[in-house]
Amino acid sequence: MAVALLRGAAPTSNIFEATVERLGQSIKLGLFKPGQQLPPERELAQIAGVSRVTVRSAIQVLIAGGFLSAKRGRNGGTFVVGNPPSWPVGQPGAVVRDSKAAMELLDQRLVIGAGVAELAAARISRPQIASLRETVGRLAELVEDLPAFRGIDAQLHIAIAEATGNARLTRQVAEIEAELGELIGLIPRSGEALLHSNLQHARIVSCLAQGDAGAARAAMTEHLDGTRQLLMGLLPLEAENSRVKT
Repeated sequence: MAVALLRGAAPTSNIFEATVERLGQSIKLGLFKPGQQLPPERELAQIAGVSRVTVRSAIQVLIAGGFLSAKRGRNGGTFVVGNPPSWPVGQPGAVVRDSKAAMELLDQRLVIGAGVAELAAARISRPQIASLRETVGRLAELVEDLPAFRGIDAQLHIAIAEATGNARLTRQVAEIEAELGELIGLIPRSGEALLHSNLQHARIVSCLAQGDAGAARAAMTEHLDGTRQLLMGLLPLEAENSRVKT
């Protein structure tokens, strides 16, 4: 029962993010109980169909996120914490206030972002491509600095929207990226996730430079879905007493 979400077909893309999502959701759904020790990394890797390195990285980011704890010594191991993070109570001006609102935002980002990439591939200029490549290079230097990375990352997505020449779409993307910042602020930094994210940025820009609308859409979809998977694994638990009433 505890490993039910980890079983099934191994992820073929966004492997680290998918593993974080599966393991994090297993904890949130109570499949792994508070205080319960996780199976060994080797066993989890076999069940999930991923490498031990991926499992170890997923566990480390879930420890940083407050869902797991590591104990050393004879009776050591990785354990589910007794009081995992829950949604903050009452944040004035917050738009994303619970897991339902978070999922709606991520759905909106996926639908709009994929379409924007497809349209941008047909309209982007050479100077805009050069600027995007420069931005990807700047992001490569910031994989250990989440706040700085996040700011430039948002600028890159807005710049892709600007390449469509559509002011409405650009405004929508800017608004979505601003709201996404609230969610990013609730999860721990993962250098591995940021590195993988920027490799996907480079792939998206390459597709845009080639004018390949279908490939640009597919690359952006994979990229945005990876962000969704990571967030779904690391966002706080839903709790009745932490809901903000309106």
